Amino acid sequence: MIVIYYIIAIIGFLTLILVHETGHLVFAKLAKIKVIKFSIGWGKPIWEKKFGETIYQIGIFPFGGFCQMAGEQITEDYTPQEGDFYSKKPLPRLLAVSGGVLFSILFGVLLMSVSGTMPSQDLFIPPQVYITEDLQNQPAYQAGLRSFDTILSINGKKVESFSDIQMIIGQALGKELNLEVLRDNNKLYIKIIPNIESSTGRSVIGIYPYIQPIIDSIGSNSVFSDLNLNKNDRLLSLVSNDNEKVDIQATVEIQNFLEKHLYEEVEFIFQKSDGSIISKKVFIDKQFDPKISFYLETKIKKGLPFFKSLAYAIPRSYETLSITLKSIKLLFSGKVNVGKSVAGPIKIIYLSSQVAKTGLKNILEFFALITLVLGISNLLPIPATDGSYILFFLFELVSNKRLNPKLISKIQGIGFIILLVLMVIVVVNDIFSIGSLF
Repeated sequence: MIVIYYIIAIIGFLTLILVHETGHLVFAKLAKIKVIKFSIGWGKPIWEKKFGETIYQIGIFPFGGFCQMAGEQITEDYTPQEGDFYSKKPLPRLLAVSGGVLFSILFGVLLMSVSGTMPSQDLFIPPQVYITEDLQNQPAYQAGLRSFDTILSINGKKVESFSDIQMIIGQALGKELNLEVLRDNNKLYIKIIPNIESSTGRSVIGIYPYIQPIIDSIGSNSVFSDLNLNKNDRLLSLVSNDNEKVDIQATVEIQNFLEKHLYEEVEFIFQKSDGSIISKKVFIDKQFDPKISFYLETKIKKGLPFFKSLAYAIPRSYETLSITLKSIKLLFSGKVNVGKSVAGPIKIIYLSSQVAKTGLKNILEFFALITLVLGISNLLPIPATDGSYILFFLFELVSNKRLNPKLISKIQGIGFIILLVLMVIVVVNDIFSIGSLF
């Protein structure tokens, strides 16, 4: 079954590449620019076929693709021929290099729209927070937020679940947050300036969701199956070998305590729904899994009609593009760890395979995010990217001056070598990053 998820991930990733490169192909053909080769994947072709003037192929390495236009890379003694890239005026060239970005963004909106038409069954976590002792030096606690507070809105946006809180805060990128909070039936207003997590570039304030340790279900092969635990029974407390005890108010305290007492015996104390107390001592190692699910409400959402879903998808896509640009700015500012924040093709395929396990709706939304990021990243004016070509040809359009094609070709050639080196670094980083997850 795992293999199927990886196949889905690879096919999905290659589809995003196909759409992007098709954008270049379509606009090149419309501009009457000759396309020599259209490839999905790099390296030696495992399949190729010539249609008209263009060779279409699938490369052995599913890490990218290209649309090779005639005369795009030129030599010193080059003379433009009819149908060559540089035989055209700036606008047709600009459209040909912009087509990939346009198709990627439109495809992202389409995927998001399609996913919005699908019904979903989501776990509902209320917007109530819990702050453990180790988070009391974080912005939320320092600003006055306390455990059991319910967040009603952030920056005027109504909050209905903890996932809403995560999304709004994660996208804040370090900017001040104005929280409307309910505490003991009284409304409070709290201002918080979040920290930026160096590994992801996301904003964090130091809160957990408040989930009560009330049992919903227990696996048949759970280490606690002999205790005959039932739904609505409660985990009361944990006790270590040296008699350190924690009364469990929220489920997050379980993991924190177990990590602290790794490779020790820990006593789990439960209260049955009839009030009786039972307990069991268990040895804790890294593979320990209690196979206990705690109660969370499930909400079923109906799918929207396509055009209504599209109306939601467009602003969501715009927001994603805006956040991506701000995140790229953070990368160059040095405020985030580039090695941990940047994902290459291997890591994207791995993450896609994990998301694929959760269903079609989620994988469509994930690929929508990836293709939107792919589109906007290609706008960066870095040599060998679409963005650098766009910058050159915009300059030609605005100034009405033609840049030397040989100079552009040299710059792009150097950029391509640098890009290949960076790709190798990213792939190696992907391998080590994925390895650390196991």
